[in-house]
Parts: sequence; C-alpha cells; structure tokens
Amino acid sequence: MNLSDGLFIARDGRFAALQISGKRAYQEDDYGFIARGTADRNGNEMLVVADGMGGHVSGDTASGTVVRTFFETFPNATGPIPDRLCACLEAANNALAAAIDANPQLDGMGTTVVAVVVSQRMLEWISVGDSPLWLFQDGQLRRLNADHSMAAVFAEWVAAGRITEEEAATDPKRHALRSAVMGDDIHLTDVSSQPVELKKSDWILLASDGLLTLAEREIERILQNMQDAPLSEVTEALIQAVEAVGHPHQDNTTVLLYTPEADRDVASVAADPIQEESNAGNSLFNQIRQRLRQIKKIGRFGIAVGIVLLAALFGYWFWSSKDTPVETPTPGETPAPTRPKGDAPDAQTEGDSTQAPPEKAQPTPPATSSKQDAPAPSTATTTSDSQAAQPPLPP
Repeated sequence: MNLSDGLFIARDGRFAALQISGKRAYQEDDYGFIARGTADRNGNEMLVVADGMGGHVSGDTASGTVVRTFFETFPNATGPIPDRLCACLEAANNALAAAIDANPQLDGMGTTVVAVVVSQRMLEWISVGDSPLWLFQDGQLRRLNADHSMAAVFAEWVAAGRITEEEAATDPKRHALRSAVMGDDIHLTDVSSQPVELKKSDWILLASDGLLTLAEREIERILQNMQDAPLSEVTEALIQAVEAVGHPHQDNTTVLLYTPEADRDVASVAADPIQEESNAGNSLFNQIRQRLRQIKKIGRFGIAVGIVLLAALFGYWFWSSKDTPVETPTPGETPAPTRPKGDAPDAQTEGDSTQAPPEKAQPTPPATSSKQDAPAPSTATTTSDSQAAQPPLPP
C-alpha cells in the first residue's frame, strides 16, 4: 500500500488512524481524536469519524464542520456524557444549517457521524448514518451502533424470508441512508443507553463505510491475527485488505483505532503535547506545522551552540598566541619556523560546532453519504461519494 495515498496519525500506542480515497477523486471523510486531559477536566477521551456527502466541496465541508463542532462543543457541554454528545450533535447540525444559509450552493450537503467518549474505562457513543463502531473484546468483534442505511433493513428482510441474500446484496438502494446530519431534522439518532465497560486490552474501531468492503468476519480475522501488533500496523493491515479487494467503485475509507491502555514499547510517537483536535479545520496541518516549529527551534538552538563553540575555540587560539613569546634568534642561528598568521594552533577541529540533526517528527493528527456505487457492505454502508483533498503540507 502506498501510504502517501492516505493520511496517517499515531500517538503513544493508544490511537492510530489511516484513510485513503479509494477510487474517488477526492476525500470526503474526516476524523479526529482528543487524548486524556485535553477533552475536558474529567480526563475524558473523544474519537469522531464523519463521512460526508454532497460532492467535492460540500462533502468535505459537511464532515469537517461536524467533526470540528463536536470537539469545540464537548468541553463546554454539561450533564451526563450522553447529554453532552446530544448537545454536540445539535450544535453540529446547526453549524451545517448556518453554512448552507450563508452559501446556498452547499444546500444538499450532509454527513454521517459516529462519536465516542471514553471515561474511566467506560464507553458511550452517539451516531447518525452508517459509519460503524465496533468493540473488539476477548478476540470477538461486536458492532455497537445502529446502521441507518437500507442495508440494515434488507438484512432484516432476509432474516424474515421476504428477500434473498443475493437480492439484498445487489439492490441499488442498499447504500441509501435513512438518516444523516444535513442541517435540518435528523430522522434517526443512535445514543448509547448505558456505558460499555472496557478492558485494558480492548480495541475500539471507528470507520467510514468504505471499510465495509470487507465482511465483518474478515475484519475480525485481521484483528485476531494482530492482537500483539501496534495499532498503527493494524490500521495498515485493514486498509491493505480493502485495497486488495480491488472494488471498482471503492469508496473513501477511514479507520480510527483506539485502546484504553498500550504497551509503551510500541509507541509510534513520543507522548508530547500535540493539537489532537480534528483532521477537519486543518488539524493535521496544524500538527505537522507544530512539529516543524519544534524542529526549527531545535535547529536554531544547535546553530547557537555551534557559534558559541567556534567563538570559544577562536578566543582560546587568539589569547594563547598572544601570550606565547616569540624567541629572537641569535646571530648565526636559523630562526625556528613559525605558524603562518591565521592557522589554527594544533589543528584544532571545528567538529564540535556541528549540530546534531534535529529529531524527525512523526506526523500525528485530529464522512460521506448517498453511496449508490459504494462497495457492498456486510452490515452497513456510507452516505456520500465525493471527497475533498487534504491540505498540502507546509514547506
């Protein structure tokens, strides 16, 4: 897999994310996460994935707006976590309505969203649309949130004997959404009725429905085979499996993986503070920019140290030469050779002034709908098929 085709973020072994455009010309998915201590005073952690719909500009705008609004709203919301998540969803929906009012060309845009909050090893969520949320616990994969696409309805019809599995898999309406965030009434919302207790070794997997090119049992098999691997390698394996299918209409695919605890030996990035808000609002760009600033600071410090060392060496040479008396040869003697002016005494090296190269930073980080031509999902599907390219990296 060519990682340059997607975006990759990993942090301290507990978060990892990867996304690709698939066969789409642009990226409409968005995602983000906030680590412990930065989401709110209670140490809650938040993860969000949104799959936008509405075309190159509109889909990206919708998913980005929703992800960003969730992160902006949650720290100031009050009450139980489900209430705070509902407040985030309402604020995000209002933000889309305001954007459409300001620019009527955005009318019709929308997005799915799945947001998770983990507090003291308890997981709670809210979701609209078909972006899946899974819990991988004790080697078993279990979907937690509801699927608001027609695929879920068809699955019920198959179970009731109303249609066949083949009819469900080939129906062109299977990817149609029954609910999405579009700036108006939200028809279906899935909110956790009670917290789900997490174990230390559990994995939480959020994704856009592009991952549903794989059957759930295949996703489970990949996770089972990689239980001892770093999360960054697991996300890579999932994306590689999607690409290996070679679906001619492969949708955008985003994978966000989280575990409550991680072996620090598998940390992908040093655990220094970073802006872990969202990929929306150029959060990935901000993360990379912060890293580059850190590197520049280290580089400037190294240059300053080198200059000081050079000055010290020059001062030592100058004062040593000045204090050393030059013997005057007596008549008939051959003068002892003297060092030409400007030569460094005793061939002192300037190697001490060479700064160590700054430590290379790891790029860290921080939704679609109506997917009539998206890959056939095993349980859910997506909302949109257009996607905006991520911002270029800063020079």
